[in-house]
Amino acid sequence: MLRKDLYLCSVNQLYMDDICIVKEVYKLLYQFEKDFSERHKVTINDAMVLCCLKNGEEKSAGDICEFVGLSNSRVSKVLCTVEEMGYIQRRLGSNDKRQMFFSLTESGKKKVDSMKGQSLHFSEFLKTISKQCSV
Repeated sequence: MLRKDLYLCSVNQLYMDDICIVKEVYKLLYQFEKDFSERHKVTINDAMVLCCLKNGEEKSAGDICEFVGLSNSRVSKVLCTVEEMGYIQRRLGSNDKRQMFFSLTESGKKKVDSMKGQSLHFSEFLKTISKQCSV
């Protein structure tokens, strides 16, 4: 019985160590997103919407949700924010007025172009995560 208890204790300790690593990854992601937002004046989610529309094609809200990987309600809020910034425009569907399509405005195209040459410093971010995970 003692052996089983020791095993469970070590498994639980490993699990808690993993949880602590996840916490560190969350902290790093938060800092990464904060730095990104300060540098580009848009959030990561805003940028993902711009990325989805960067090829110039109109996309439905559903297409954008699928691309971004967030809930419909969260993407709806992001779309409103990016629209208020003047980076995207919406158009009602011709057959179904409930359906909306989104595309970049001229201002949105300029924003995408300005971000294209920028580095995310992602390799440094991954190195930091790697260090945290190997501790």
